[in-house]
Amino acid sequence: MMRFLLLLFCLLSATMIQAQSKWRDKPVKNIELKEVTIKAQKIRQRGDTLVYSVATFAKDGDRSIGDVLKKMPGIQVAEDGKITYNGTPINKFYIEGTDLLQGRYGLATNGVEHKDVSSVEVMTNHQPVKALKNLSESEQAAINLKLKDGSKSHLITTINAAVGTPSLWNANLTGMMFSKQWQMISTYKTNNTGEDLQHDIKEHIDLFASSAHRYNEAEYLVLPRGNSSELEQQRTLFNKTHLLSTNWIFGIGREATLDAQVSYLTDRQHADHELQTTYYMSNDSRTINDYQHCHAHRQDLAIKTTIEVNRDSTYLNNILRADLSWNDGDVLVGGTYDAMQHLYLPHHRLCNSLEYIHRKGKNALTLHSLNQMEWLPQNTGVQRDEAILSQPISRRSFYSDEYANYDLGLGPFVLALEGGLSYLDRQMKNLSTIRRGQAYVTPTLKYMQNKVSATLRLPVNYYHYNFGDARRDDANLGTSLAVSYRGIPRLTVSLSGNITENPYRISNHYDGMLLTNYRTLTKGTTQYGTAVGKTLTLTATYQNSSNAQFGFLTVTRIWNKNPYVAIQSFLTDTLGYQGSWLINGIMLNPNHSRSWLINGNFETMLPLTDGMLKLFVHWMQHDQLMLSGDTMTPYCNTSFSIDAILNGTLFRKLNWKYELEYGTTSLSIANAEPNRLQGFEHSFSLYYSPIKKLSLSLMGEYYHNQQYQQQYTDHILMDAKVIFKLRSNLELTLSLRNILNTREYAYTSYTELISLSESQPIRGRECLLSVYYRP
Repeated sequence: MMRFLLLLFCLLSATMIQAQSKWRDKPVKNIELKEVTIKAQKIRQRGDTLVYSVATFAKDGDRSIGDVLKKMPGIQVAEDGKITYNGTPINKFYIEGTDLLQGRYGLATNGVEHKDVSSVEVMTNHQPVKALKNLSESEQAAINLKLKDGSKSHLITTINAAVGTPSLWNANLTGMMFSKQWQMISTYKTNNTGEDLQHDIKEHIDLFASSAHRYNEAEYLVLPRGNSSELEQQRTLFNKTHLLSTNWIFGIGREATLDAQVSYLTDRQHADHELQTTYYMSNDSRTINDYQHCHAHRQDLAIKTTIEVNRDSTYLNNILRADLSWNDGDVLVGGTYDAMQHLYLPHHRLCNSLEYIHRKGKNALTLHSLNQMEWLPQNTGVQRDEAILSQPISRRSFYSDEYANYDLGLGPFVLALEGGLSYLDRQMKNLSTIRRGQAYVTPTLKYMQNKVSATLRLPVNYYHYNFGDARRDDANLGTSLAVSYRGIPRLTVSLSGNITENPYRISNHYDGMLLTNYRTLTKGTTQYGTAVGKTLTLTATYQNSSNAQFGFLTVTRIWNKNPYVAIQSFLTDTLGYQGSWLINGIMLNPNHSRSWLINGNFETMLPLTDGMLKLFVHWMQHDQLMLSGDTMTPYCNTSFSIDAILNGTLFRKLNWKYELEYGTTSLSIANAEPNRLQGFEHSFSLYYSPIKKLSLSLMGEYYHNQQYQQQYTDHILMDAKVIFKLRSNLELTLSLRNILNTREYAYTSYTELISLSESQPIRGRECLLSVYYRP
């Protein structure tokens, strides 16, 4: 048998060798495969995380990741850099899962180039504290930048320098490093081209758990204002700005980090405004013309260190920060009344916040301590009609808030009990001294399932006030209920309502008037009163990531019972010198106000144009009462705006964008026929690259504003740019802004019982030659 099997194996082997030899002798035929194009999916969903492919959204002409974020559906980027997702502000901005910038993410959105980022992750309903997962829900999303492998673990530097006419400069030197153990972004920027560098270091995320656990001093005096219209700020800001910022984060142990941030900003601005302000009184109106020439100087130094341990069972976060500002300004005014004003506005704050959470099973204990000191040695002086008036408005305060919270998990329910004590000691030089003690407890019941979540809060507060010459005790109750339903595919609906008795507003407590403006006195009161507010909000959010469609709608109704009424009147021959002064402020007189607020948005990709559509709608109505002159006057402010943005690509080389915005405001006094104003804005941009090393862009804006009932103003602005790509890391750019040399912008708006018509200068024709280099 064995011999037979061996013979059979030999015969089969010989046959296969012979067949293989014949196959080799045959000529080989080429088989042509059809070309296959693989397109990356623009948006992928992975659980509660959406992954946006940066390469599929980036267009020619985009450089920073912020430029690309504006093109991603569902993500909105405001002019100041604040990011929202489906209408709700984000609660974290990560780079490779690390919170380097602690809310100041403008440094990343403006500094990190999109070619270094492979994807943008949006983590919906993101709870950044691991120890609170499944105990405390979040309605906010977080953004995480996933970098390309080639952009990690080595120093990235970029240099951008520009000079131009008339006497212009703009320079930016940035270095960044992203490794597993540490990250860093450091930058020095300077310009006089109207770029507002305050946006880079502005904190867009609240570092504290709740506004109820913090205190900030009110600003009675403000620096002379710059841009106030809908124009892009770079067209109206006349500045000389320097910014130095460095940000570091180190891994110091298992899920533990040390973060350090230092920034210094110095900014000099000047502005000219022509204002016509009409104050509507009980029986007539009063119009005042102002021609303002303003100077403002800001110096801000911010230092912050953060230690964080973020584990499943333990959370520790300690933030120590110092914010020091030295600001001053001058206003020279001509027109109906001639005046000069000088403002000196330093503001210094030292703060430490400590939070500790211990999680065991479904239970968690939270301990929180906040201690803060503020110094505001401010003063102002006004010269009118050869008389000089000066007033110190110095304040200092100490605030401490200590509380504990215990979360107890009971199946689908979480029962939480928060209680604490706070203390405030505030002194306002020559005007008031206040000490306030607070004891509070807030029981909370939460219900969380896959489709339904609900939260009921019942806060109880007790306050003890010491006004120096008087004491006051007060207690108030509140109720809030929020319910969210996710049972409908791609749709989340939530309804929330609350009744809140607000604490006494300490910033209004002073006897006399403050010289807040060159022609305005603000009146305080020492009479005690608290407001009660009722709010009902319906929110619907839609998310269809497979079709790249996103939308939200928020409808809010507000009822307020106010203890004070706002006052607006004129006082003549006061304080020993001639002139007419506007008196603003409050007076004890219970009244009611009501408001409607509607915000909506819809965004979708347009495959035919390789672009997208964004649509925004806003409507607001506010009914209020004011003591105008000597008469209680009811009034209603209404505003409506709709904004549509379209973009796409033609012929694979021409990128285009078009935006149409319509807005209207109205003011109705004592139920009379409302006064209405409306305006249109059309803007477009074209970006064309005829050859690989050359790109051309053209931008235009057209404004049609109603200034008075039958009078309109028209403004046309044009920009152009030529980009020469000498190498992949070296570019030359020639920019020409405001080609038509439009020098003025005029508009009118309504606010409270005031009509404001303003004419402001626009930066004239400017030519800038810049070089970009990335070693």
